[in-house]
Amino acid sequence: MADDGPGTLRQVLQDGRSGDIITFDPIVFPPTNPATISLSHCLPQIIQGNLTIDASNAGVVLDGDKIGDEWCSGLAILSNKNIVRGLRFEDFGPGAGIELSSGAQYNLIGGDPNIGEGPLGQGNMVIYGDLGLNISGQGTSHNTVRGNFIGTDPGGDNLGQTGTGIWISDGATNNTIGPGNTISYSQTRGIEIVDAETVGNTITQNSMHSNFGGGISLQGVPSRLGGNGTLPPPFITSFDQAAGSITGQTCSNCEVEFYSDENDQGKIYEGQITADGTGNFSFNRGTPFSGPHLTTTATDEDGNTSAFSDPITGLSLHIALQKGNSSPITRLQTKQSSDLEDNHIGSVGMSDRTDTYGQPHDLQAIMKQVVEKGLKHFRFTIVAIDGNLVDWDKPEFTYEPRHNDFITAMDNNGVMVTYLLSFRDDALGGEGRPLLPRFKTEEEIQRFLDYVRFIIGNVKGRIPYYEIWNEPNIRNSVQWIEVEDYINLVRRVVPVIRQEDPGAKIMLAGTTYLREPESHEYLFTILNSDIMPLVDVVSWHPMYVASPEFDSEYYYEYPSILQKIKDTATAHGFMGEYLASELYWWTEEESEEQGWGVWYSDIVAGKYHARGNMMHLGLGVSITNGAVPSGYPSRHFVDTVITNLCTIMAGAEATSLPVEIETEATNVRSYSFSLPNGDYLVTLWTDGVAVDDDPGINATLTLPNISADEVVGIDVLYSFEQQIITTMEDGNLVMHDILVKDYPIILRFKDASSP
Repeated sequence: MADDGPGTLRQVLQDGRSGDIITFDPIVFPPTNPATISLSHCLPQIIQGNLTIDASNAGVVLDGDKIGDEWCSGLAILSNKNIVRGLRFEDFGPGAGIELSSGAQYNLIGGDPNIGEGPLGQGNMVIYGDLGLNISGQGTSHNTVRGNFIGTDPGGDNLGQTGTGIWISDGATNNTIGPGNTISYSQTRGIEIVDAETVGNTITQNSMHSNFGGGISLQGVPSRLGGNGTLPPPFITSFDQAAGSITGQTCSNCEVEFYSDENDQGKIYEGQITADGTGNFSFNRGTPFSGPHLTTTATDEDGNTSAFSDPITGLSLHIALQKGNSSPITRLQTKQSSDLEDNHIGSVGMSDRTDTYGQPHDLQAIMKQVVEKGLKHFRFTIVAIDGNLVDWDKPEFTYEPRHNDFITAMDNNGVMVTYLLSFRDDALGGEGRPLLPRFKTEEEIQRFLDYVRFIIGNVKGRIPYYEIWNEPNIRNSVQWIEVEDYINLVRRVVPVIRQEDPGAKIMLAGTTYLREPESHEYLFTILNSDIMPLVDVVSWHPMYVASPEFDSEYYYEYPSILQKIKDTATAHGFMGEYLASELYWWTEEESEEQGWGVWYSDIVAGKYHARGNMMHLGLGVSITNGAVPSGYPSRHFVDTVITNLCTIMAGAEATSLPVEIETEATNVRSYSFSLPNGDYLVTLWTDGVAVDDDPGINATLTLPNISADEVVGIDVLYSFEQQIITTMEDGNLVMHDILVKDYPIILRFKDASSP
């Protein structure tokens, strides 16, 4: 279809006047066989105002694929009271399908998709490309977006953008997204509201699902705050899926909307209610929720809409830590890395290879996500961590300004980076070379030492830890180093690191999954060697989906294996730290990508991550969790648990506190910790097979000869805390009817002391 000349959309937009209505001939643009207008460059901006573009009775496709790399939106609206209906926008990027900016007001994008003969009715469809809609700029306000398909079509196909579905920023205010939009399959977020002055934007009664980075984000982006006043989402205290009832807390007099979804967004709108003046709400739909997960949003009296609440799942839920406890339940408030003491929790990290789309990683965005979660440790290398992921096209001696900015930003935000020293050595050949054991010659060792000096010369003073290699026991790979050669390599590398960056600590390479006999043997050969006094950290890779239902023998034997690691290292002169690196309990989506064939539901994966973290910390071992932040929608509970633990465990050190537990529950595991301010933490859980819905079993906890001003219970899965009812009995602190569950519950004893 022609893009230029008389009768074309381009010409009509150029000549159009305020009050004009532009329609499309259904003979030329058949509703059943839409015709495509392939744009060679941007269409004229809509500056007239009061212009209607109506394709609701036709089939019209605007295709931006041929425009090139300039910023170009399908329609750029810079004026007021315009209407856009029935158009399909595809492949606009960089840019948006539809842009509202420069003070555009009172525009209507979309309408009722059931009105009109066209395939979209009055709705628009925006697919592929970069952004779906871009609503930005001071004065851009009171626009309405309703009945559109963003990232999908009426049939529900995956046609998502590489960027955000709807981006609202730079002071755009009082815009309304909804009702009736379907926003799905974006590679980042469904809707993102950015900048502190971007407020009053209402999101209501839409279908949002399967957006890779989540449904609604008010978190902001690097160097920019979040919008809508970062209004917190509601907090759900109970629900009954079959009855269609739900209760919770939110802001005073806020509108609360309820949704069902497969994960953590809002695919099916279920209804709404107004909270009372204290923020409490109770909603009864009268019929079952669709499920399987329920989420909520809140909209305050100024029109700000929150992100989705944490999803809840199962047939029913009444959150409780202690039977019969009616004390107020409050949301757990988490902190960023810069505001936390060391929690000994980190992420397995990343190598700076290209992402899924062949683009460099956005290192500043990754830094922001790490800091928001409160992680205090992060593993990083410029070259690939694993041999099968080596980027052979990247020069080996690479250190770019963005790497420097990333490491500096992490350091400034209180995140301790472990730099993994890995080296493919191009002198041995390129991709496809014979995969022989490494470091058999002095020449190869010298080349690696030169590389170590190069890296440290660029990063020293900001890197607290250097790890010498990764998984050297993988045979027939670029990583492969026979164990005696690895021990010799450590002897050679340690003096170089000590000379180049004296304040840094040196970490031994983590071997592969510890349950593998070869990995176990490799690690213990190192632990029994004479290099142990030379290094500061022993690391290993402990858990890949092991649980009581999968690989139970290893799961239950593991604490004794860990103790053997510590005993062996100490016996050979080691006096440093221990790190269990790479804890994984995959959800289905991750398992398919990793090819493991074993996976757990999101909530069960979250529970096992909570167990794994608390068990290691309780045994005096730091941990790094795999792929955090992950970006997988199916990992909501995993990410939530780790974020909560980062705040709760800040400054905590394992200690031995006498705790007596009386319960009918079996296989109860418990650990205790001290905090710098004198408080204590006690965690406990039942260590059997985890399930989605565990109501807990009553237990009585007694701390002999201990008193505390207050005991606060913390639920790391559902992100709440509650004061615990205690009694003093014969000089002992006693807590009756504590509900011990299949994931760690944490009790904080404030101002605890012995009489």
